[in-house]
Amino acid sequence: MPRRGGALPVSDAAALGCADAFARGVPHDRLDRLRSRTPVVWQDAGAAERPGAWAVLRYADVHHALTRPQLFLPEDDGVLHGPRTDRPGLEHTGFERTGLEHTSLEHTGLEHSGVEHPSGAGRPPERGDPDAIPDDEPSRAPIDMDPPMAAMLDRIPSGETVDFVRQVAHELPETLRNTLAGGLHALLRHPDQYARLRAERRDERLIDSTVEEMLRWWTPVLQVRRRVRRATRVGGVPLLPGERVALWLVSANHDAEVFREPGRFVPERFLAERSAQGGRPHLCFGTGRRACLGARLARAHLRAFLVALLERPALAQTGGEPVMSRSSARHGFERLPVRWNG
Repeated sequence: MPRRGGALPVSDAAALGCADAFARGVPHDRLDRLRSRTPVVWQDAGAAERPGAWAVLRYADVHHALTRPQLFLPEDDGVLHGPRTDRPGLEHTGFERTGLEHTSLEHTGLEHSGVEHPSGAGRPPERGDPDAIPDDEPSRAPIDMDPPMAAMLDRIPSGETVDFVRQVAHELPETLRNTLAGGLHALLRHPDQYARLRAERRDERLIDSTVEEMLRWWTPVLQVRRRVRRATRVGGVPLLPGERVALWLVSANHDAEVFREPGRFVPERFLAERSAQGGRPHLCFGTGRRACLGARLARAHLRAFLVALLERPALAQTGGEPVMSRSSARHGFERLPVRWNG
């Protein structure tokens, strides 16, 4: 029955396909409730008229589906995240023009390296699981491993407020731009950790761990789609051939069964958890043979960006209220005002 104050409240499951529910950020409270009660739940078609799908929310179930392409076929929904290869200045970035969900984050402007990181990427599959796919394969795409991030930060004039999205990182492809913006937002939201990292910026292992924590905490691609190839079960729910599943990477990356106090931004998380929890990797880039082809590039850019921020004598500060992207697929900003303090 309608209420006098407005429309009926949106249920947690219905919110998954509702872009408005993400206008103020990822609704982690809803995802938490769903993971604990119905970790595989039907997600109706959203405003973008994407087909309905079974939403998979727990880390273990998302990892299971990502590493079994023989059961879950990647889908291309036509969303473009990488730049066109004919754009000037991008000929050697390793980006390609393809859809987001086609082959699980492949060609989103982020590439998997096959090099072991603090997240634990590069580990062989656990023994006794013949269906699991190894987490990483070496990449041979040309990568700019020394991006000019200090020069990019020079676009923020002293004493002025600028929009990081439209005036600073506007030339980058959307997903990479969202990755850097999310890393910056993590520091702006946690000034104590920002100050600590500035003081300990020579600690290479801490910097590497911080990059992984930024990726986990933010997760620029919220979900990826798959189509069921043959009958199977996930989270106790039977899935039929031809049905679609939405693998919620951001939910998996905030699963308290894997990441202690997942809502906290903890720069050293992937140092401590490497020994305490076996180094379970975040799933920002997916995993397995169809993992994101841009992971190596994303890490290189995000690390260079973080180092450039920490080396700068002035502190980055928020210059106003940020405006989030209205999307249940991509995690980014329409506007992120920033300025230097000092």
